Amino acid sequence: MKRYILCFVGLVVMALLQSCTQSKPFTFVQLSDTQMGMISNNQDVEAERALYSQAVAYINRTRPAFVVITGDFVNKQTDIVQINAFKEITALIDRKIPVYLAPGNHDIGLNPTQEEIDFYLKHYGYDRFSFNQGGVCFAGLNSSFIKADLPQEKEQLAWLKDVFAKNKSKRKVIFIHHPFFLKDIAENEAYFNLPPQKRRDYFRLFKENNTKVVFAGHHHQNGTAAYDGIEMITTSAVGKQLGSAKSGFREVTVYPDTITHRYVEIVGTE
Repeated sequence: MKRYILCFVGLVVMALLQSCTQSKPFTFVQLSDTQMGMISNNQDVEAERALYSQAVAYINRTRPAFVVITGDFVNKQTDIVQINAFKEITALIDRKIPVYLAPGNHDIGLNPTQEEIDFYLKHYGYDRFSFNQGGVCFAGLNSSFIKADLPQEKEQLAWLKDVFAKNKSKRKVIFIHHPFFLKDIAENEAYFNLPPQKRRDYFRLFKENNTKVVFAGHHHQNGTAAYDGIEMITTSAVGKQLGSAKSGFREVTVYPDTITHRYVEIVGTE
């Protein structure tokens, strides 16, 4: 009987510890569109190097749980100078802070060929990811496969469903380069969003699997939208802007019952 009591007490203690771990708020940073070389039209990377370095300084000072970069690391996908500059600055992020990458169209192509996919994987290692942090499941997708409706998208979708199946009880957060939509799920397809039917298919899957937020980039402007209780957040660029926003990134705080976020302008972060 004593053995059973001790086992029961042990299980209770473990459950309490797990509960405490999951309920503790934590912060992460989403960067997007460092796009080395865009400001100078591929002449150099100095402007982006300065902006990205300020973002890294902020990250190292505030020490988020992790960092996600949602694509367009470079402006010209095969430019080794741009790729190396991106990698050099990314490597300055404290090694204790995990960094995850989701490809953009400038990294892997708008309609990626196998050659482009192989080039991307050679230089960046992977084109999707998933991990758990604080009781939440995070996943990053290759949106170019979705945008171009390539055969690889089916394999990626099967992978995502498997990730969801293995994390049924957890809240989900998705990272992707292209926003599924900018303002309304019914808006027309254009360069800066994904096909309408894909939006509805994915958001139905997200809803069924307790997804709370989708974070994207690509638009070089900030945007907030939602559908069926799921936020669709578009974060402006670390690099060149295409709207009124200033260069910056998104700082996200995960609480036990909600997820909040704010856009941090790079100027003055040091």
